[in-house]
Amino acid sequence: MRRARVLLAALAAGACSSSPARPPADAAVDYVYVDPRTDVCGDGGATPAMPPFDLVQRIFNENCVSCHALGADLNLAEGVSWANLVGQPPPATEACGGTLVVAGDPGASYLYQKVSSPTPCFGSRMPLGEFGSLPPLPDCVLAIIHDWIAEGAPGPSADGGVD
Repeated sequence: MRRARVLLAALAAGACSSSPARPPADAAVDYVYVDPRTDVCGDGGATPAMPPFDLVQRIFNENCVSCHALGADLNLAEGVSWANLVGQPPPATEACGGTLVVAGDPGASYLYQKVSSPTPCFGSRMPLGEFGSLPPLPDCVLAIIHDWIAEGAPGPSADGGVD
């Protein structure tokens, strides 16, 4: 409660100050939203030619493991995600079958369909949030997942690179 009063007082003080908190209504200001999930993509959204698994795991860590961790139908946590994905069937709760990751074939990989298709064969496009669908993953993030699968879905190595 005290924190809310302090915040309201600060806002009121800011409203009365001589420097405006926001630009005047007639100011020409362009706001460009940059999805913070593109940070994984590197400079200018460029993706590496052969994304290493540690980059894919970072995507899982930042977008998936809040739901897909120990105790979930599919655990994408560090150290187990690769073995739980490559060549594995989807969880039994998924009705359309297939294989989660078909090394070398993103189009046949259920994981890629779930993150890239607005209408996957079962359920909703991922990621989901606590209150429903989140915005789709940015194109450069999807490209990393696609290219990792297309390059044979190489696994992690001891130093965090690829096998």
